[in-house]
Amino acid sequence: MRGSRLKGQLQLAVRRLRRLLQFVTITLCYCYIFVRKKRGCKEAEACQKTRKRCSADECKNFVIKGGVCKRHGAKVQVKRCSNEECTNNAKKGGVCIRHGAKVKVKLCSADGCTSHVINGGVCRKHGATWTKKKCSSTGCPNIAMKGGVCKRHGAQCQRCSKEGCTNKVVEGGVCLKHGAKRKRCSNDGCTNQVKRGGVCVRHGATWKRCSSNGCPNQAKRGGVCIRHGAKCARCSHEGCTNIVQLGGVCKKHGAKVKPCSIDGCTNLVKKRGLCRRHGAFRIPDVKA
Repeated sequence: MRGSRLKGQLQLAVRRLRRLLQFVTITLCYCYIFVRKKRGCKEAEACQKTRKRCSADECKNFVIKGGVCKRHGAKVQVKRCSNEECTNNAKKGGVCIRHGAKVKVKLCSADGCTSHVINGGVCRKHGATWTKKKCSSTGCPNIAMKGGVCKRHGAQCQRCSKEGCTNKVVEGGVCLKHGAKRKRCSNDGCTNQVKRGGVCVRHGATWKRCSSNGCPNQAKRGGVCIRHGAKCARCSHEGCTNIVQLGGVCKKHGAKVKPCSIDGCTNLVKKRGLCRRHGAFRIPDVKA
């Protein structure tokens, strides 16, 4: 009896040791891929090749659970806020930041500034240098998204998995039009998208105003609006100071911009063939 019991305990210890080794191996893989790959480590590339890929056709993502990636159905358990009707992720104490979770965030060291630290103990407004890579295309100020270039110069982004749809993926491999869930304004009967504090701009969501005295415009970059010095892309045509619309040029110099699909409306299209006035940023009702 004692010998069989010892044998069972030994087998259990061996199983636990195997699980521990698997966990350590996976952790080292992540370390090699996300940290050492930037330094040109050969082991990182070898580790990345050995990791299993998603079993879905033409999918190059890594397996998360059940032989598939998150996009193709791998369910990852995420703790939600314990507050009723709140879908935010729990940060601390079972609640999200909005409902009382206290998370330590470094604030800018400049007097009276409540912005988050970006680099060197200060925010972007007070001199923090931009560490993200710029697009490698000559004269392009955009941030590099993939392959050293921005979206405008060829960086590929995920598209909706529905056939014939070219919209960008929002959640679950689909766009808003085909079922991706986005939070709506908590005000009764309002279908606008949430901006801040559970409400849309129309029902009280505030945004940063231009820091120039008496200016009601929205701050775009550096705490100021375009009128008071916020840098934005200008038309590449010589002597033209208009803002870029498409393809590096303004509408006057050849940028082809679609008008709103509503009859009699001449406003520019923002989303889904509509202008802002006719519901470009409202969440569409998805019919089953």
